Amino acid sequence: MSSSSEICDPLFRRVERERMVKSQIVSRGIRDHNVLSAMLSIPRECFVPSSYSSQAYEDKPLPIGCNQTISQPFMVAWMSSLLEIRKGDRVFEIGTGSGYQSAVLDFLGARIYSVEFFESLHDTAIQNLERWKHGCTKKHRFVSGSGPEVLKPGLFFEKMISCASLSELPSKESPYFRSLVPGGVFVFPSGKKEQVLLIARRTLDDWSLEIKGGVKFVPLL
Repeated sequence: MSSSSEICDPLFRRVERERMVKSQIVSRGIRDHNVLSAMLSIPRECFVPSSYSSQAYEDKPLPIGCNQTISQPFMVAWMSSLLEIRKGDRVFEIGTGSGYQSAVLDFLGARIYSVEFFESLHDTAIQNLERWKHGCTKKHRFVSGSGPEVLKPGLFFEKMISCASLSELPSKESPYFRSLVPGGVFVFPSGKKEQVLLIARRTLDDWSLEIKGGVKFVPLL
């Protein structure tokens, strides 16, 4: 168990992040240099409740309130690498949570439009992101609500990511399909009791799907 003085020490935290990246992420096959740099640079302790700060770099999700969780570090790195972010990509994020995934997207150079169902989590994420990087939230758009509500006609994105499990593949009439440009990528968990991580690539008039493996996420509200 780490002492409180160690937890607050930047050098100790850097060592913890290096250990996390090596043992949890690189060891499982993630090779995207930009994603690894993001995971190594962003202080995950800024995005978990203070009562869980000592567990910030453990290989597991952690509670953040409202029966929601911050995903385990590997899952954040894996989904981020699957998005293949290019600088300037417009990314729609479903489930801001505590803001950690948003911080990774910002580090990768994305332009973020993020929606959070719970207003209290939305407020906390804004505080966390500003604590990590002052001015971060002014570069992007963070709103409270649900995905279909905020995806108005005229909003278009190159990438989408969901941090909660969709019960099924969005239809071709859904706001998700309509707002993703042809050739765009949507990375999301899908399913109820049994979930899989999917990469859905939008063609002109349909989805092209790739299943990446079994996962476990909170359900999308």
